Amino acid sequence: MKRAVSKYIFDPEMNAGKMIFLTGPRQVGKTTFARNWLAGQGADDLYFNWDDPAVAREYKRNPLFFKNIIDDRFIKKPLPLVFDEIHKLKNWRNILKGIYDTNKEKMTLLVTGSARLGWYRKSGDSLVGRYFSYQMLPLGLPEAINDFSHILMTDEPLQKINSLMDYSRKIKPENAEEKLDKLLAFGGFPEPFLKNSARFYNRWNAEYKTLLTKEDIRDLSRIADIKGIGQLIELLPSKVGSLLSINSIVEDASAHHATISRWLDILKTIYLIFTLRPWHKNITRLIKKEPKLYFYDWSNVPEPGRRFENLLAVSLLKMAARFSETGLGTFEIMHVRNKEKQEVDFVLVKNGKPFALFEAKESDSEISKAGLYFGKQLSVPYFQIVRNCRKAEVFPGNCAVIPATNFLMMTG
Repeated sequence: MKRAVSKYIFDPEMNAGKMIFLTGPRQVGKTTFARNWLAGQGADDLYFNWDDPAVAREYKRNPLFFKNIIDDRFIKKPLPLVFDEIHKLKNWRNILKGIYDTNKEKMTLLVTGSARLGWYRKSGDSLVGRYFSYQMLPLGLPEAINDFSHILMTDEPLQKINSLMDYSRKIKPENAEEKLDKLLAFGGFPEPFLKNSARFYNRWNAEYKTLLTKEDIRDLSRIADIKGIGQLIELLPSKVGSLLSINSIVEDASAHHATISRWLDILKTIYLIFTLRPWHKNITRLIKKEPKLYFYDWSNVPEPGRRFENLLAVSLLKMAARFSETGLGTFEIMHVRNKEKQEVDFVLVKNGKPFALFEAKESDSEISKAGLYFGKQLSVPYFQIVRNCRKAEVFPGNCAVIPATNFLMMTG
């Protein structure tokens, strides 16, 4: 299965002379992607999984092990290599630094990993300046259909309603509704999606949560109350799409406020959940407002409307990451709400300023009053993404309704 990240992750303008870090949730397809990249260049044997004791043993036996491989195989263009799970070694940063500093002109090194690699990357280290980091997130509609021709690689079409609508009207993907139904049913992780079996999905989902709680959480923290954090995970689907009140979770989970906050941070680190901050031009007020919570695996959300909203949240997160990773600016997905409780699900923020508004709807093709209001207040276009809709429409006030299938083909 091809992945959207392949459209830009190996851009030589961006990555010449850099290591490439690829992070994301467990089982999202990073290893398969890396192996397929090597196979496409006839370099299948240059995949090194540091969970394999033989790899670490060879390096320990001869610290020039990889340099010898590179020198033997290098001809005219950089040699592709993949290091998987190297971040599990105690001194992995020094190993990478040494290999990079002596071979950077002769190799393209892809480093893959999940929770700990992402956590170490954010914590700051001596590798800064030697790599660019990318994310692989769950499957989007283009990946499910295997049609990447409509993915937005620039933010320009989002600046004007008519530009995006002209773009949207050209999209007529085959089997889009069927594939979207399948994504909503089985989530965006490749294995359950491709199996297309409810029984397999149920077993996979239960095992996946166990894997995260018993391995990743214990690997990253000293949390002893695994049962308590498991109960928290079961509570969170009901919180999706709403403002996240830790106080309400404290009552439900019978745990202290500080404990719940720490647990939520861990669940974000292991790529189970993510939160979207509220946007407000007054930074002080922004910090005091509650975020909204979503799952990377939206299939955890039982209510259909919230499940679709969660899928849209992940799709927008992928789009914002792509825009940032390709050098178009610093993008973030946030939400917006005022004291009168008017709100719009998502706002795309570019370099600290609102850029476009998005609302998830199951079937309502009437422009929401909140969308019209915030679009006018922020002077940005408002896009209403409707699940059960067949026709794109432009409305007064810089607003539009777009069928979900068309819009999701653009987000990636």
